[in-house]
Amino acid sequence: MKMILMGTGTSHGIPVIGCNCKVCTSKDPHDVRNRCSAYLCEPASIVIDTGPEFRIQALRFGIRHIDAVLITHSHADHLNGLDDIRVFSHTESVDPFPTKNTHATAGKGKPVFANANTIADIRNRFDYVFTPVKEGGGKPKLDLVDCAAYGPDNPIAMHGVEIVPVPLLHGTLQDSGWLLTESGADGSRHSIAYLTDCSCVPEQSVRMVQEHSGILEHLVIDGLRVKPHSTHFSFEQAIAVAARLRPRHTWLTHMTHDMSHEEIKSYIRNVLKPSLAVEPAYDGLVLEA
Repeated sequence: MKMILMGTGTSHGIPVIGCNCKVCTSKDPHDVRNRCSAYLCEPASIVIDTGPEFRIQALRFGIRHIDAVLITHSHADHLNGLDDIRVFSHTESVDPFPTKNTHATAGKGKPVFANANTIADIRNRFDYVFTPVKEGGGKPKLDLVDCAAYGPDNPIAMHGVEIVPVPLLHGTLQDSGWLLTESGADGSRHSIAYLTDCSCVPEQSVRMVQEHSGILEHLVIDGLRVKPHSTHFSFEQAIAVAARLRPRHTWLTHMTHDMSHEEIKSYIRNVLKPSLAVEPAYDGLVLEA
């Protein structure tokens, strides 16, 4: 599998509008953090979250086809670019507005997997998508699928990748992380766990990842800042969860502008001193499993 982290910043994005702090004015490209999103580009083509920068991210990373969308939760920084899925849901042509041979996505539309609360919010926020209208203007063709129907014994299966929702808590909000697993020719299982926007990984979810990930190559986990927060893990809290899941590599995401990329690396190395490999993620980071 190959995954690109298209955005690793908190809800404001970095640079923050109107902010002149040293991170927001940094010349280091690692300090530019768009809203959180990930793109599994091999062997399937799957987007995790469609925030406000999704169109820009899709152009930057060359997304030309999508098999499915996975949504963690319905906060604006993870969802509000969903309308831009329309270019992928009405034609498989490289031209989004071809003059001939236009084919809409078969069946109900491009599958979007999320929990029930998120689906309800999508139907409310994007009500025009699901309301019959006159021809013209264009809108995405989406098939909203409740991910509660899937689990380790019944994963979402796409092009050799098994996908299982991982229940999380984002404060009191029920959130969905995602465990993506591919089996090798020798039968070994290799996984990437994407657990953003969480303040708690319930014990059942910890056990599920431990028991079904095989070799957990990468853990991408919410690590907002040094100071604790009511709805997000701090760096230290994120690393404590990582210590239980024992991935080969841990990447902190959804970071604020409190510290630069290099400062976070130094803080982890010199203050927290974890026993496992932990680094801050950055936009454009490629993970292979």
